Amino acid sequence: MRAQVVLTPAESKMLLSKAIARMDIVKHALSKGTVVIHPSSTTYFLVKEITGSEPQTEHWVLGAVLSQGLCRAAGKKGKHYKLGAHLDQVKNMKQLVSDFPFKWVIRNGELRSGIPLGEIMEEMGPEDVYIKGCNALDIKGNAGVLFGHSGGGTIGYVMACQRKKGFKIILPVGLEKLIPVTIMQAAKAARRADFEYGMGMPCGLMPVKGGVTITELEAIKMLSGGAKAVPNAAGGLGGAEGAIVLAIEGDREQVTRAIEYVEQSKGAKLPQAHAVDCEHCTVPDCRFPVGKKHWAL
Repeated sequence: MRAQVVLTPAESKMLLSKAIARMDIVKHALSKGTVVIHPSSTTYFLVKEITGSEPQTEHWVLGAVLSQGLCRAAGKKGKHYKLGAHLDQVKNMKQLVSDFPFKWVIRNGELRSGIPLGEIMEEMGPEDVYIKGCNALDIKGNAGVLFGHSGGGTIGYVMACQRKKGFKIILPVGLEKLIPVTIMQAAKAARRADFEYGMGMPCGLMPVKGGVTITELEAIKMLSGGAKAVPNAAGGLGGAEGAIVLAIEGDREQVTRAIEYVEQSKGAKLPQAHAVDCEHCTVPDCRFPVGKKHWAL
């Protein structure tokens, strides 16, 4: 049986969350260990998929590509300033990532947040899972994460801890983020300290090693029990900007199951992301603020 489906970026994120929640390593970590989830537009759906409830948080995404540029703090309207105020007091980058409190932690069936990242990493082990959304994907399945601080940000810290602790890293990333060069080429070009002009915060790109990348293609295969998905086209209009068109092939049971999960994801919506007002932003690392441009807030 063959089918063709369309997924907007938000719908893809929900589909990815459904697949990740059903991975054996995630189910094992939920039963025997700890699942740590970095807030993002993809993992917002994952929290609901695992717990049954939307995360009650002011900070559902931390750092985003917005129409005005790259912004470190983005959240519910009027709520992101608390994030900026907390982090602006930190001068030492190692301290910043170690103290970073904005994670969702699921342990013994309980969802918690506000635990410093350094404390979480100390307790992580081989039965645990760390889940982090990504900003770029290349054709070979390598993923990259934007970072706005020296040292590679929180993902650089997490990768260093993973090499010592042996926990698993899962990287959900939609095909909308597929770039036409390798992640290594992109990372070499994204030398944040060298940018003389930028829209928002200048960011580098960290190639993420040691993780399992999950796109819509892997999600379809896992959720359906073996169906193969192949991209046909991308982009769209009328709310389908960034959408992906997929052809799905397999036996009737597999494709039918894939369609069911796709249809469960249709209509997915994210909370609106609000950036810091560029006119009043005091983030020291945003050295090239958009400022008074006509497209700024």
